[in-house]
Amino acid sequence: MFVLFLLPVVALSFADAVNHSCKDIYLGNPSSPNGTYTIYNRKIQPYKVYCEFHFKYGYTYVSKNTSVEVNINDLFTTNAHVKVRHMKANGAQAEAVMENIKNYPTQPLGIFYNQHTGYAASVNAANLAPYLYLGFLPISLANHVNPQGYRANGQDFNFVNCDRNPNSYFVFYFNPNHKLPIGYVNRCCESTLMHSWITVAHTLPTAYNMPDEFYFDYEIHLGGCGGYAFIHHHNDINGAALGVRFEQADPCQSSPCQNGASCYSEDETNFFCECPDGFVGDTCNVKGDHNNMGIIG
Repeated sequence: MFVLFLLPVVALSFADAVNHSCKDIYLGNPSSPNGTYTIYNRKIQPYKVYCEFHFKYGYTYVSKNTSVEVNINDLFTTNAHVKVRHMKANGAQAEAVMENIKNYPTQPLGIFYNQHTGYAASVNAANLAPYLYLGFLPISLANHVNPQGYRANGQDFNFVNCDRNPNSYFVFYFNPNHKLPIGYVNRCCESTLMHSWITVAHTLPTAYNMPDEFYFDYEIHLGGCGGYAFIHHHNDINGAALGVRFEQADPCQSSPCQNGASCYSEDETNFFCECPDGFVGDTCNVKGDHNNMGIIG
């Protein structure tokens, strides 16, 4: 006689069923190829992203054609560094890993959508919004006469703030109405720092290039005395793209296995321990015999 057990059906809402990030896509299929995907914000409104996948981590780039709100915090799991790509006039693309200079080894980057909480406002924030905001130092650190700047592909590019001007950012404008920039764009303040992230960028193989829609008009401002640049100051650059990083959580990172056992993660929450001789249990925390699983003592 067979007994049939019926398990309760758990109804998933559409919000739970759709992908909200490249990480969701990766967890659903770790073999997913790099490319353009449609994801959904928390209002279940679709928009396009470019997903760059690696083993257990990756980067997300938002399309500049996005016309809905971007829940940026859903797109990254670490703000220690980002990738900034640029596209040259000849179509070549290159990238630089960007982070804070070594003077601030534990200072995270500020990554925002259409806001800049704790950081200085960009010159064209109101004019060309919405925007993606990458802040290096918050106002509390940037309004001092101290070393500032950014780190690109392992090299520090810095200056000493000469007048406590707290600007320390890189902004990527959606600019849906194709407006012209305002402010400093017709006068100051070019410097080597405005180009260094371009100079040290690694050229990408053509197979890794993204479509044009992921490259934005941009503004970079490091004040005071660090410099200011808008995209049209760089005649050979057609746009820049911000890639935020996601990582697959590893339950073994907290070292749950004891007594010298090896930990192996199965997914973001499940793991198993390979116990050494003389120990048993889910985390190898009990003295015992592997052969008969008997507990010793």
